Amino acid sequence: MSNFVVIFLCLLFGYLFRYFKLIKKGGHLAINTWVIYVGLPSIALKYIPQIQWSMDYMYTALLPFLGFGVSYLFFKGLNRWFKFSKRTLYTLIIVAGLSNTSFIGFPLVSTYYGEEFLKVAIVSDQITFFTLSLFGVLLAAGSRNIFDDNNTKYFFILKRLFTFPPFIACLVALLLKDYLKYEVMNEVFTSFASTVSPMALFSIGLQLNFKRISYELNALYVGILVKLLLIPSIALLLFYLLDLNGDFFRVSVFEMSMPCLVASSIIIEKFGLNVKFANTLIGFSIIIGLMLSYLWYSVINTLL
Repeated sequence: MSNFVVIFLCLLFGYLFRYFKLIKKGGHLAINTWVIYVGLPSIALKYIPQIQWSMDYMYTALLPFLGFGVSYLFFKGLNRWFKFSKRTLYTLIIVAGLSNTSFIGFPLVSTYYGEEFLKVAIVSDQITFFTLSLFGVLLAAGSRNIFDDNNTKYFFILKRLFTFPPFIACLVALLLKDYLKYEVMNEVFTSFASTVSPMALFSIGLQLNFKRISYELNALYVGILVKLLLIPSIALLLFYLLDLNGDFFRVSVFEMSMPCLVASSIIIEKFGLNVKFANTLIGFSIIIGLMLSYLWYSVINTLL
């Protein structure tokens, strides 16, 4: 129960700090820098050396690709009737197709399943970022040609992937896992890793924006529906039909019920898509996603 109070208060404090202008505009960027460059890498360096790798992780890695694919096919088909603008269509596909597996996912996985299952969440998060960096960028780039040639575009994608600190930390943790298990190092990583949840949630609170509620309501409704109901339902059905049971697989599916990925707004802005709508969709998905989290936890635990 205390974890839910912390989640709510961190979001509330962030929103109130922004509302009363206690932090300057763009102040969340400094917090995100800490989370991305220190907090998330520390989680990877702490938990990845402890992972006993098995084929089960292949199923975890499959789901972010599945979610993005479902989003792409659904919105491409739906656009025959809704006739979204190209900017809004691609924004919907990218934002609704990717889960907030770290900033929201890590705190909720720790709350519902325990910290020992963060190792599953880390794998899900890395594949989610890979999906954004590859398919998200390719899709966004196709909507607007800002690169001189394909080589420049592919270099941009590779640069995003291999300069992302949590990804680098994952590689280091895999290569040097035997040297990262010392107690002193584990205590350091634990201390830094513990900052991720409160700081990430506070940052999200700073960015919550509900000013465009009256605009593009149809797109907002359907984006929430796809992200918080359709994608996790398909993931759950797939694992149910494959008879994949236990907390490991429950966490994998639970991560797909998380709100929209905050980092997707960076790609949306980079390629001149519908940024304001993206931020509105992300904000609403976080609030609604948190309220639905216990429901999804109960359904997933009942069926898997």
